[in-house]
Amino acid sequence: MKIIDRVFKNRSLYFKLICIFILIIGMSVMILTILSVHQFTKVVEDQANSHTLSAITAVRNNIELHINELEDITKFISENDDSKSFFQNNMNSALEEKLKKQLYLYTVSKPDIAGILIVNKDDNLISNEMSRISRDPLTNESWYKKAAASPNTFHLDSMPIGRNITTITNYATDEVLSLTKAVTDEKTGKVLGVIVIDWKLDAIKSEIENMGFGSNGFVYVMDDHSQIVYSPVNPIVYRINGKWFDPSGSGSVIKRINNTDYQMMYDHSPYTKWVIVGVFSINETFLFIQKVKWIAVLIAVVVSIFAIFAAAFFTSSITKPLVKLRSLMKKAEHGDLDVKFESKNDDEIKQLGNSFNSMISSIKNLMNVINLIERRKREAELKVLQEQIKPHFLYNTLDTIKWMAQEYEARDIMAVIDALTNLFRIGLSKGKESIRVAQEIEHVKSYLIIQMTRYEDKFDYEIDVEDCAKDLFVLKLILQPLVENSIYHAIKTKRGKGKILISAKVNENYLYLSVVDNGLGMKQDQMDKLNELLREQGVIGKKSEGYGMLNVNERIKLTFGNDYGLLIESVEGQGTKVEIKHPILRESANS
Repeated sequence: MKIIDRVFKNRSLYFKLICIFILIIGMSVMILTILSVHQFTKVVEDQANSHTLSAITAVRNNIELHINELEDITKFISENDDSKSFFQNNMNSALEEKLKKQLYLYTVSKPDIAGILIVNKDDNLISNEMSRISRDPLTNESWYKKAAASPNTFHLDSMPIGRNITTITNYATDEVLSLTKAVTDEKTGKVLGVIVIDWKLDAIKSEIENMGFGSNGFVYVMDDHSQIVYSPVNPIVYRINGKWFDPSGSGSVIKRINNTDYQMMYDHSPYTKWVIVGVFSINETFLFIQKVKWIAVLIAVVVSIFAIFAAAFFTSSITKPLVKLRSLMKKAEHGDLDVKFESKNDDEIKQLGNSFNSMISSIKNLMNVINLIERRKREAELKVLQEQIKPHFLYNTLDTIKWMAQEYEARDIMAVIDALTNLFRIGLSKGKESIRVAQEIEHVKSYLIIQMTRYEDKFDYEIDVEDCAKDLFVLKLILQPLVENSIYHAIKTKRGKGKILISAKVNENYLYLSVVDNGLGMKQDQMDKLNELLREQGVIGKKSEGYGMLNVNERIKLTFGNDYGLLIESVEGQGTKVEIKHPILRESANS
């Protein structure tokens, strides 16, 4: 997986898709080729085995048919009345001529018979094609004795060598097959003579040689003594050991001869006791299969190349519009919002392009809105700049009144004017949202000076600020509304003189500002109701009660979050404490 990640990491979509397509195509073609070649090999082997088995079965059936015909001829001869007279040794020249004509008819009607010889127990013989070589008795020949010993069966001699018999046409011993059958007396069962038929192997030669087993394949016939009955001219046959085959069954063996592997399929004939063997070269079959494999590989390569070109075209049709969309996005990144994606195909990429076009349109609209806002903001700033003339005019006017009061030595009026001027100056603070704690305390002190001039001896105040808190920053104008609430809702209606305590301290990484009065206080349910309102947001404008306090609480929560804000503690008849929980700021929130 790591290797795959390294190969595909930071690669283009085209590269990834074409690699995936090539992998899928390659695996599919390879698997299909392997399975096809394997199946073809199996089919070829099965067909070769089936062809060989059919061939040797056909040879076996053909041989059995011929041998059966020869056996029928011996039966016809033995049952003929003239033949019976001959075997009874009732012989004369007329009978001999008559028998010869009958034997001639058999050889004429069946050209594959090389000759027919009949011999009786008295060593007399009749034949048109065969005669004795010497005067030695034929009844002493091994073939005669063998037939006489087993009169109920016929005997096949695949190589009739050493017989005291000659023929008109000199056939080689490997060109004929000799069939012998004893003739017996029907009453006594005694052997009366033997019939000999020489059969030309040419009858099966053409059939075997035309079977087509490749350049090295052939079929040959072997008798029950592992002697070759017939074989085409082939040097391999003499290197085949008859012991490799089951003489009474059928099967297949593979042997290596002269550095070549041969498969030999054989079948046993119960009728003739012969074994018919089909031999063909596995190497020759393998070469043919190899040739087919190379053809299959060539076809697979051609198909793969065509499929890869088709995959490249298909991949290009996917990635090309994506590359175009990417190019348009880069132009949009550099500020060109007039780009537009167009596609002729109605697919997912077109939908993506339509989304891109919608996004560009939305950005353009948003840019227009932002430009409009910026323009209005500049207009507002201009108005603020113009409005700044009014405070300066107010400061100058108050300064003029102050000097006039000084001229008449009205010091109380001067103090009030100084406090009011300071109140306006800190309240404006050049547009800053946060000021130092010391400035906030000075703002509240100026407010209290003005209010004490108004209410004379109605209340006193005390300010307690820790030194470590003076240089910290707070939102401006958050104490004055709380002090104003204390004066109007607690001190003003109180009998006697009231007192307001303003404090600022640092505790557990928080800044706490509090306003405490000894006014009338409030009931528990009223306090709970106010605290519930202080825990909420967006209550400004919904409740008119305690508007200034709720405004301060809302500003703090909007600026610093819900963990900060106001908390009220009050006891009816004893007074009220309003505490501000404020984060510690060592720099102005405006910087």
